[in-house]
Amino acid sequence: MPRCVMAALAAALALTGCGVPSWDKDFGEQEAGAFFLEVAGDYSTEAPETAREGRELTWQSLLGTQETESQDDEPGTDYTDPLAWEYCYQYLDEPGQQWYRDIQRILGAMGQEQELSAKCLEAGLTEEDIDRIFCYVLADHPEYFYVDGYRYTKYSRLDKLVKITFSGSYTYDSQECARRWEQIQAAAQALLAQAPGGEDDYEKVRYVYETLIQNTDYVLDAPDSQNLYSVLVNGASVCQGYAKATQYLLNHLGIPCVLVQGQVEPGEGHAWNLLLLNGEYYYMDTTWGDASYRQSESSSQEEDWLPQVNYDYLCVTTQQLLRTHVPSSAVPLPECTAIQDNYYVREGCLLSACEEESLRQTFDRAISSGRKEISLKCTEEAVYRQLLEHLIEQKEVFSYLEPGCSTLHYARNEKQLSITFWFS
Repeated sequence: MPRCVMAALAAALALTGCGVPSWDKDFGEQEAGAFFLEVAGDYSTEAPETAREGRELTWQSLLGTQETESQDDEPGTDYTDPLAWEYCYQYLDEPGQQWYRDIQRILGAMGQEQELSAKCLEAGLTEEDIDRIFCYVLADHPEYFYVDGYRYTKYSRLDKLVKITFSGSYTYDSQECARRWEQIQAAAQALLAQAPGGEDDYEKVRYVYETLIQNTDYVLDAPDSQNLYSVLVNGASVCQGYAKATQYLLNHLGIPCVLVQGQVEPGEGHAWNLLLLNGEYYYMDTTWGDASYRQSESSSQEEDWLPQVNYDYLCVTTQQLLRTHVPSSAVPLPECTAIQDNYYVREGCLLSACEEESLRQTFDRAISSGRKEISLKCTEEAVYRQLLEHLIEQKEVFSYLEPGCSTLHYARNEKQLSITFWFS
């Protein structure tokens, strides 16, 4: 089997380094690690330098042997989440969807050596299709937190492939998996119980974004960092953990959400989310919304002065996303054009002109609600330059704050044309 390296939608992909937004004030650079995905007969994130072959048995070698039976660790257990949004599933043809269900059934029950539908072989699927479909399953299902790879065995009669059995590779045994699943569910339910009620799904999305950021630290070597356990239970993760926790919580709030993978500058592997909000598609990057992984460059050198949440990646368009992110082409993605539920639009902080009255109203709303920070975004670069000149160079920002304000810090995101002030 040929060796291949893919940057795909695989939820088991080891993303040990995530890209960082280019905030050029009060934030430093965080060096990111390597990005890899090795695919062969076996799929695993544990040995990236080795592409291993799937086992092939001829029909003659099977004569006199018994059919391989299921080796489920715990028969009857199924971790499959009925609320998961199966976005990738829809982009498979009928044979591909059947193998998707086969792989999903095996992974959900922690199964071993179970046959993939032979009818799909007759329809033209081969072992080369296993990885693509496996990646789709994990992209749709963050609840398979215990899956870190797969292996398969193919059986041939003469030169014809007649059977493939599939096995999941699991990071924990059934007992440990059950224990961790209880912890995940308890932590998730505690967060979901505090989510805003009502019909405004934007408030629910914002709640998940802010809550995960406020309760999670970006830690490159965090344990279990490729799954949602690291975020919901340990409170320390990297981008893939953030994205899977976001996906799980939003799906349970009735907001369809899927994992997206790709790259960010300078060519680093990264994971974020696509969601369907009030009938429109948006991108959301909870990791880049978290300032905890940036080194402070503020004059005080105190991390307490950092704004904890960066709102540049809360419900953004494709155009905005592509300024810093490059999605993988492994599955078709929609063109996200809606802006009505973008953070800056909903909060009245999107500026099409640098006008004093508009700025005063924006600052007054933030101060009257008790906030100690405010983020502004401009529709055009010319407006952004005028805003910087007015608020920073001319120091007019103080005219919009209460007289008792003694300390002011700010951070700029040149690519997103935004600026955040936090004050006391």
